[in-house]
Amino acid sequence: MRVRTLLAGAACAAIVVAYLGLWLGIGAFQIGRSDFTSTYVGATLLREGHGAAMYDEALQAPLHASLIAPDREGNLPFVNPPLAAALALPVSLLSLQGAYRLWSILQFALLVISVVVAIRGSPGWRELPGLTLAAIGLAALACLGTWATLLLGQWDGVSALGLAIAYWSLRRHRPATAGAVLAVSSLIAKPHLALGLAAFVLGWRDRRLIGGAVAGLVAAVALSLLVAGPGGVGGFVGAAIHSTTRWQLANMVSLVGIGGAIAGNGTAAHLVAGVAELAAVAVAAVLGSMVRSRPARLEAALAGAAVLSLLASPHAYWDDLALLVPAAAWSLTALAARRAEFGSLTNTVIAVWVAISLAGYLDIATGAAVPLGLLTPWTLIAAAVLAFVVCRRQETGAVRPASPRRLRDVRAMSGGGG
Repeated sequence: MRVRTLLAGAACAAIVVAYLGLWLGIGAFQIGRSDFTSTYVGATLLREGHGAAMYDEALQAPLHASLIAPDREGNLPFVNPPLAAALALPVSLLSLQGAYRLWSILQFALLVISVVVAIRGSPGWRELPGLTLAAIGLAALACLGTWATLLLGQWDGVSALGLAIAYWSLRRHRPATAGAVLAVSSLIAKPHLALGLAAFVLGWRDRRLIGGAVAGLVAAVALSLLVAGPGGVGGFVGAAIHSTTRWQLANMVSLVGIGGAIAGNGTAAHLVAGVAELAAVAVAAVLGSMVRSRPARLEAALAGAAVLSLLASPHAYWDDLALLVPAAAWSLTALAARRAEFGSLTNTVIAVWVAISLAGYLDIATGAAVPLGLLTPWTLIAAAVLAFVVCRRQETGAVRPASPRRLRDVRAMSGGGG
């Protein structure tokens, strides 16, 4: 077993190192065409006093053009919330290339921290050898989402860390903290990725959890108004709505991608996807309800809600798979700690985790040139089904006899409902 763990860890470490090597090889031309340019433009406009108008593409376009010259690629609009521009403002003092390097490595660091937090939040992690924990962390990081986040200079490290801290807080029966962190981290950059997680919170029906989320929502909105004023907040809402029709739906990894593959890029595709997204949100709410009575289900249920959040998103690409990095870390840690009970399930989870990345690699390599469009959403559906089945089969008593501390945690969470 030790040899297998060592080999698996070494293979995953090689993948992560390869990601970093590929990222270091990115040149100025590729940086100019990365998603980070939109963040840089939004932060620059905010720094220059255009907070209320930073979503105006008439202001964005000339700045974007000057940044990437002599390349003539069209403007990539800034569509993140005002808080994203405020958070990225310091790096806008650097050149585009320097800011990209710093920003991408910061996001990678946040992913690494999210893995550590998720592992240390999982029951039984202290009982596992250091080699096993290292292999689990590297396996979680060796997914396509990590590479895409690095390559594109995206925001998913923030979302992943927020999810990891929320999980850690729930495992330590601090639901108000979990709700607040989940809300604020989601609203900083990618609120569209949190639909399933919001449904999970509501489905749990814990007053403290919901209260914390509401407090986080109010704080984020208040800070957004402070940063950009009503005009800037309104500009973000308009940009976010417009972004759902701006891009090819069939190239997205959420259920919208399946709708786009079936019905093109028009209203019919949005209707098909909308029905499926509502179903995904409803299932996420059911997962929250299932945890309420049986806290031992938290790992599978919250991981499933994260997957369903991706599926329900109206706008999701391969970098957004990084949201699942901490979920993979806490799931594999919990399974490793209870290997005698769930050995075969561990293999299934690993297989699905590998399949998600392999599907993404194939989608990118082939341009989604398969009859049903992207493969990635189908692997995410498989992951969501797996999480739901595990929750249905998992009993409260499935938690193995453990230390008094673990038993106290379970009792405290069981009594935390509202």
